[in-house]
Amino acid sequence: MKIGLLVNRPAEVHALQTTALLGAAALRRGHGLAVFGVADLTVSPDEALLARALSVAPDAAASEARLVDALAAGTPATVDLQGLDLVLVRTSPGRDTARQALHDTALDILRLADRRGVAVLNTPDGLARAATKLFTVELPADTRPRTLVSARPAELLAFVAAAPGPVVLKPLVGTQGRDVFRVEPAGDPNLAQIVEVLLRSGYAVAQDYLPEAPDGDVRVMVLGGAPLRVGGHVAAVRRAPAPGAFRSNVALGGKAHPARPTAAMLDAATRIGAILLREGIELAGLDFIGDRVVEANVFSPGGLHDAEAFFGVDYSAAIWEHLEQRVAS
Repeated sequence: MKIGLLVNRPAEVHALQTTALLGAAALRRGHGLAVFGVADLTVSPDEALLARALSVAPDAAASEARLVDALAAGTPATVDLQGLDLVLVRTSPGRDTARQALHDTALDILRLADRRGVAVLNTPDGLARAATKLFTVELPADTRPRTLVSARPAELLAFVAAAPGPVVLKPLVGTQGRDVFRVEPAGDPNLAQIVEVLLRSGYAVAQDYLPEAPDGDVRVMVLGGAPLRVGGHVAAVRRAPAPGAFRSNVALGGKAHPARPTAAMLDAATRIGAILLREGIELAGLDFIGDRVVEANVFSPGGLHDAEAFFGVDYSAAIWEHLEQRVAS
């Protein structure tokens, strides 16, 4: 197959990302890659859908490092999206908020490609539906914490005041644990200022703080509506917060450890996976604290490097086997 890979910017792809892991696996399976960013798409006067892309030929010995080197050495050329068999979306809008309009328009253009017969995964419509933390509100109540989404300071403050314990406040749109605060219902002298800061970027989310949070979170990868499992091992990683911190994001000093999801986690992941699949989300990462999902990562879920290293399992090959079958059907 000829596979398009949409990223924020090709120059930002690095060898430790799951995106590079998946790209290298595709090359080893005999697929060619065309890698392009959200600012590299064009709709021509004759309505052709084009991308200024860096192309990488199939390579049986491909590695993440070789892929990154090939991108750095490559020269962009125009590619017709309708000549691709699949476009895999691996963007992170939350890390690129200054260019949100580019991300939105890139999905609109890929929506046109999808309508013309190009497989786009995850689907633009599904990504648009699940793009923010608001999506978790639509999940079964027993699979998530009690949640408020609001742009009204008084409502957020009232939620905190009435909560049975600590509360987590965070922006509706965000990534890597940025601007996430843990506050006490008894009152924080900076609470009003925290709410004010969060609301500068739009809506904010308030959730009950879960007692298992000090142990970190567990990311469970979901593929095709079910937990990703190979050889009896579920692709899951526990991220433990750094000493003295409550956020477990690796970008903020958290450490990755092997994880074996509980039966309750797997049940929730299966039920939520079915919802995601109906929305056109084939691949996602569900973040659990205890047995509750606190976030669904649908654009470019990471953690596969660690999962493969911990369990000695080639999850990326299993993902491509699924995507190949998905495109063929």
